[in-house]
Amino acid sequence: MSNLQLKLEAWLEDVNQEDGVTLRLFEKILDMMFFLIKWAGLPFVIYLFIIITKW
Repeated sequence: MSNLQLKLEAWLEDVNQEDGVTLRLFEKILDMMFFLIKWAGLPFVIYLFIIITKW
């Protein structure tokens, strides 16, 4: 139990740092999500413009 507590304390300390491992991990995940949204969304918007012009 103390091992788990030590790991939790280390994780909390890492989260509170400005450039901790946890924050960098979340930053990479969010960057990848926005990258996918951007490049998957552009063809969809072009498709919508084509459909609207035919309407």
